[in-house]
Amino acid sequence: MPLIVEYTYADGTKEEVRYPFEIWRKNDASVKRVFSSDKELVGITVDPNLETADIDTSNNSWPKVD
Repeated sequence: MPLIVEYTYADGTKEEVRYPFEIWRKNDASVKRVFSSDKELVGITVDPNLETADIDTSNNSWPKVD
């Protein structure tokens, strides 16, 4: 399953990145990804449009949304 991530920046812009399913090849429990940006990152949401078969969406965002 691909990993769909939405990055939210301090200026209010958002960027959606779709990582291919091969990202899980080495470890199917967790992955790490490094990225760089000139903008300040203020939020991350995994699967923002609920497109994947994730049954526990309580851990899909940083900072955590109640």
